[in-house]
Amino acid sequence: MIARRQHTLLSLLALAIIGAGCHQQETLAPEAARAKGDALLREMSTNMSALQTFAYTVEERRQNPGGKPSERRVTRHVIVRRPNGIAFTGKGDRGDTAGWYDGKQITLVSYRDKVWARGPMPPTLDEALDFLGAEYDVQMPTADLLYSSPYDAFMTKDTTGGWVDTQKIGDRSCEHLAYRQQVVDWELWLTTDRAMPCQLKMTYKQAPGQPSTWVTYRGLEAPNVTDETFKANVPDGFNRIKILRRATVIDPKLDEPAPGAKAGAKQTK
Repeated sequence: MIARRQHTLLSLLALAIIGAGCHQQETLAPEAARAKGDALLREMSTNMSALQTFAYTVEERRQNPGGKPSERRVTRHVIVRRPNGIAFTGKGDRGDTAGWYDGKQITLVSYRDKVWARGPMPPTLDEALDFLGAEYDVQMPTADLLYSSPYDAFMTKDTTGGWVDTQKIGDRSCEHLAYRQQVVDWELWLTTDRAMPCQLKMTYKQAPGQPSTWVTYRGLEAPNVTDETFKANVPDGFNRIKILRRATVIDPKLDEPAPGAKAGAKQTK
């Protein structure tokens, strides 16, 4: 009987010690979670805006409906110089790529296909990021973090959500935020020590199957750059292809009769 009591006592002590060592997640009321998330987003935005020249590496993967990984996996190294410079290299399932933006134009290279394209761009990074989506239909999951005010880029009038919990991303402790919008839902993980991006998830609700893109950030650094860093370097022998722009502007001249056509004549396609 004494031995049994001693065994029970030791078991209870062991459970107490284990329980004391466990980390219990903080839970917040919706309004408090919204406020905490907003404060963390603003802190991250201030920190990112203060970086005038910086570089980072991202590991990006796109998931099909059902959570099955697709073949779209890529690792990119990106160099940014505000207000008008970006250079990147990428390695992925679709081959190696590179790109440069210098405040005047963007140049993109596919080494696998041995082709390159170039198009005009606005003079600042903020305008260029808008232009990429609106005119060239290029969607960049990481674009919001590159604006001069990431907070304003992320948050819209219809955005709802806030802080969720604290999670481990690799060996980093990160604050997990989650938000919903009309077109896209997104989650962002920020380092607990510096409120800098750890990971980003974007779910495109209006795309077929609502695919998701995951982006993990590695190695934020302050590189030494010159104007040459953002100068396009297209290999000899590569073929130039056209960079297509969307029809985002209504041109009234398109409704004018073709040369030589009679007024009021019906135009045929």
